[in-house]
Amino acid sequence: MNYDVVIQDGFGFYCVRILRDAIASMVEDAGGWPPGTSTGNRVLLKVNMLAAKHPARGITTHPAVVAAVSSLLRDRGCEVFIGDSPGGAVKGVERYWKNCGFNTAAELTGAKLISFEGSGSKKISIHNREYDIALPILEGYDCRINLCKFKTHMYTRLTNALKNSFGIVPGLGKAMLHMRSPRPVDLAVNIVDLYEIADFSLHISDGILCMDGRGPSTDGRRRHEGFLAVSRNGLYLDMVLSQMAGLPWNQLDSNVEAVSRGLGKPFAEITVHGSHEFVDFDIPARSYLNHIPRWLGSAARLVLRTAPVSNDLCTGCGVCQRACPVDAIEIKNGRAKMKKGICIMCLCCHELCPENAIELKLPFGRR
Repeated sequence: MNYDVVIQDGFGFYCVRILRDAIASMVEDAGGWPPGTSTGNRVLLKVNMLAAKHPARGITTHPAVVAAVSSLLRDRGCEVFIGDSPGGAVKGVERYWKNCGFNTAAELTGAKLISFEGSGSKKISIHNREYDIALPILEGYDCRINLCKFKTHMYTRLTNALKNSFGIVPGLGKAMLHMRSPRPVDLAVNIVDLYEIADFSLHISDGILCMDGRGPSTDGRRRHEGFLAVSRNGLYLDMVLSQMAGLPWNQLDSNVEAVSRGLGKPFAEITVHGSHEFVDFDIPARSYLNHIPRWLGSAARLVLRTAPVSNDLCTGCGVCQRACPVDAIEIKNGRAKMKKGICIMCLCCHELCPENAIELKLPFGRR
């Protein structure tokens, strides 16, 4: 492979050789390549393929980062596979591979693209909760590496290593998890369950072109932060980057849940090589839904709840309608209409809309 290849995404230029050198050095600082990354081993790269959006949007793992990691593993004699389960691939996963640039990364490095939906799944129980898990996460690979994307999230505030585990649930299973976890603090329990099941051996975060504000879709503000982060422990990665971005680690629900399970040591004991300075990184406020006790039930949520609305960009394509876990969207007069009384504010419609036509109206003027 020509490691000097440059991938242009309309927002910047990414040299695979420079990324390779940086990632190789960072992996060594993090303890070296994990077991299962030697000659003849099969390695799965679990990317962030949230939506079929161009990498210049700052929403998905950049294909140049994927190519750099893939090529390093290929140099080690590994057979490399790239996969994820996007939310609502109603037109087939191939469109996601193309739009996100993962087909380019695969072609450059000889990696293979796999569909989590097309690979089958298996029921797994953990902590008395059951999940439908894509088979590539459970069998067939010697090592699984988490290639996450650092960005904000209107529901979970930030998304990085732990949240990227959500994609190990194929198809509409993710929507069903949103339905049974209407509060972010409840969803954090599911996220950490999935993080434990995934059992990634290495976590590499792409923060070169990231997002703040009203992420993780195109409502967010793209930021060229220009950083990468690597850790053997995804919780440590999330805790450190959360702190650096200006959000104390214990204000991220998934961090708190993971720490309560003993999945990492105290923040003060984490060793960090290097640093990055965020300036005025805009993180969404804590969801009002977290302040509603379980015992108040759906009645209180109905009073306080708002619902997303479609704007004039809406084409009535129905992507949001098909992805909604609670059937709260109908297409009327060629435009999506959300039903406030049913909507659980999971924001799947906002994340998946191909036209950036979904707006969020939060209660009490909260940002």
